[in-house]
Amino acid sequence: MKQQLKKWLPHRWKLQLKLLQRYFDEKKNQYVYPKNYLSENIGEYRIELQQIIKKGNFHENKVHNLKIVGNKIHHLVIQPNEVFSFWKLIGKPSEKNHFKEGRNLINNHISSDFGGGICQFSSILYFLALQSGLKIIERFPHSVDIYKENERFTPLGSDCTVVYGYKDLQIQNLFSFPIQLKCVVSDDELQLRLISQNKIEKNLIHFNYSEIEKGVWVETFCNDKILFKNFYLRF
Repeated sequence: MKQQLKKWLPHRWKLQLKLLQRYFDEKKNQYVYPKNYLSENIGEYRIELQQIIKKGNFHENKVHNLKIVGNKIHHLVIQPNEVFSFWKLIGKPSEKNHFKEGRNLINNHISSDFGGGICQFSSILYFLALQSGLKIIERFPHSVDIYKENERFTPLGSDCTVVYGYKDLQIQNLFSFPIQLKCVVSDDELQLRLISQNKIEKNLIHFNYSEIEKGVWVETFCNDKILFKNFYLRF
C-alpha cells in the first residue's frame, strides 16, 4: 500500500517528502556545514585535478551550469569535522536559480533538464576527495555507463551523480586543520584544487573491472584497500 501511494504521488510532493526526511536526518546527525569563504590561499600545499569538458549537445549550457556551481564552490573553506553537501551549497538546479537545460541521465535514459551536466563537477569533487583522504558520507554512481573507452574524460568508477533531494555528494573533513576548495571553469576545461596548510599525502586510487553480459562491476581501491563496489549497466 505504501509503495502504491508513493507511485501515485506527484513528483513535487515526493521531493518535499525527501527534503523533509533529509532535514530530520541532518538534525539527528548534527552535521555542521561550511559557510565561510576566503579568497587568499589558506596554505601552500595543494592537490589538484583537471578534466576536459567534452563538446556535444548542450555544450554551452553545460559550461554555463558548471560555472554557476564553480562560483559557489570557489574559495570555500571546510573546517575540521565540517561536512560538504553538494546540494546544500548549490541549491535547486532550476531556471529561477539561473541554471539552463542540459543533458541528464534519469531512470537509465538520457534526457534534458535544468542543471544538466553538473554531475561532472560532483564527480571531480568525489575523485579529489578520494585522493585527499576525505570521508565519503554519501555518494551515488551513475546507473549506466554511457561512454566508450575513447570518449572518457575520467575513469569509470570515479563518477558521482547528484539528483536534488534524492542523491547528494557529502564529504567530511576529518583532518585536524581546515581545507580550501578553489576551481576554474573555462569553455573546455574544469580545474579543481584542494588547498591546505598541512601536507596531505595523496592516495593511490585505482579501479578493477569485471565485465558481465549486461554491464560491468567496478571495484574502487584506495592504496590497495577496497572501498566500494558498484554495477553499471551497458546497452
